[in-house]
Amino acid sequence: MTRISAIITAYNVEPFIATAMQSVIDAGFDDLELIVVDDGSSDATRQIADAIGAAAPADRVAYVPVFFAQNTIGGVACAANAGLERATGGIVVFVDGDDWVLPHNLAAAVQKLQQTEADFIVCGCKEYWNSSGNYTSYPEAHLWDRMRRTGDLEARRELLLQMAPFPWRKIYRRSFLERHTLRFPVGDYFFEDNPFHWETSVRAASFCFFEPVTHVHRMEREGQTVASMGLKPLQIFEHAATIRAMLEQTGQAAALEARYFHWLADHVLWCGRHVPPEGLNRLFSLASEALAAFPEALFWERLAEKPRGMAEVQQLTAVKLGDRMGFLGGAQAMLQERALARLAPQEEDG
Repeated sequence: MTRISAIITAYNVEPFIATAMQSVIDAGFDDLELIVVDDGSSDATRQIADAIGAAAPADRVAYVPVFFAQNTIGGVACAANAGLERATGGIVVFVDGDDWVLPHNLAAAVQKLQQTEADFIVCGCKEYWNSSGNYTSYPEAHLWDRMRRTGDLEARRELLLQMAPFPWRKIYRRSFLERHTLRFPVGDYFFEDNPFHWETSVRAASFCFFEPVTHVHRMEREGQTVASMGLKPLQIFEHAATIRAMLEQTGQAAALEARYFHWLADHVLWCGRHVPPEGLNRLFSLASEALAAFPEALFWERLAEKPRGMAEVQQLTAVKLGDRMGFLGGAQAMLQERALARLAPQEEDG
């Protein structure tokens, strides 16, 4: 019987922590180590976690509370790493304290992983929009379709690196994480799931897939990182440098150069959509520095590989050519388009 270590990271998630914990308990694992790491909450998250932990069936659930005295720097990195340090199970599952799992599917995914020699299993996931009660799927259907049609490890690695990078969508063998000393990067930034996703994906000797949804990610709740990002999206460039250094260290920089380029280009554009106007000059400088790693001929070759809208191509081209005004004009136009798109449904309803 393999012990399952479920690491639930939490910070001021009083309304949601019970759902997260109970959903994992309901998966029915015979030996569950339920590690709840509270990152200095100022609400009743800790008290509710203790209550749920005390009520869990003691014959199969070991509740392990880890309470920080104050909120730590950055995102969930410190909390997730603390959970990993305390984990003793052969299988590791991550759950955000405001999310939940589908118990039956989680149990089935863990069983499938145990029947293989894979380092981890990649699971399906979806979003729940707290403001509307709607569910949405990630735009990954084409990736799952291609994955089903290939057994080549490197081709599957390419597909995996195009999927949403959430650490909780993978279920890991703890021996794999410990063998490579894999931890989340700690710093004054967020989005640390990106370098963790890249490093686990690159270092894995094998992995498998489980298409049914195991994890549901709650969106648009009060206090969530993405709800008030400000200039935080610019921190992705620190992670870009970390990922590039890791690829060079592992000797896979050349093999995954195209995938890294498109990930970087996508995030330049993503920042352009989310950074406020006062951050666009800084975005241009950071993007120019990051894309300078690609010689001009290679840049144009890579840019032509992926279909993009005209406005996106113009923005990336402006960065490469050092056309700051062209970039700023394009970014402002895209921000205006987003603002009009948000207003359009209200106008129609009126």
